[in-house]
Amino acid sequence: MKKIFDKIGWTGLIIIILFIIIYTYVLIRQNNRIKNPVYTKGTSLGISEGVSGHLYLYYSFKINNRRYNGSVTDDFCKACSECCDSGNAVIVRFQKDDTENNDLVLKLPNGEILESK
Repeated sequence: MKKIFDKIGWTGLIIIILFIIIYTYVLIRQNNRIKNPVYTKGTSLGISEGVSGHLYLYYSFKINNRRYNGSVTDDFCKACSECCDSGNAVIVRFQKDDTENNDLVLKLPNGEILESK
């Protein structure tokens, strides 16, 4: 153990712990979204480049007269190519008590798929 600590030092240890905390947070949010889902129709805003230079599919949806925005990586477009055009319908899944915790799914739990446009 001492040899490992000597190699990574305090900085490395802090980075590893920070990574574990962030990874755990993301998994908890994803798990909550899957366990308490609500589905709604959203609108694709198209693909744009994110801050880090990666491509993201941006979308918006409305709940209780409030508009929410979200994004997923452009990998989603490989599974649903018609979802990526701006203005097309998408299926948004969000956590029942946290609308900000949302993502896109290909179909509803009953297998229904929304029509585009």
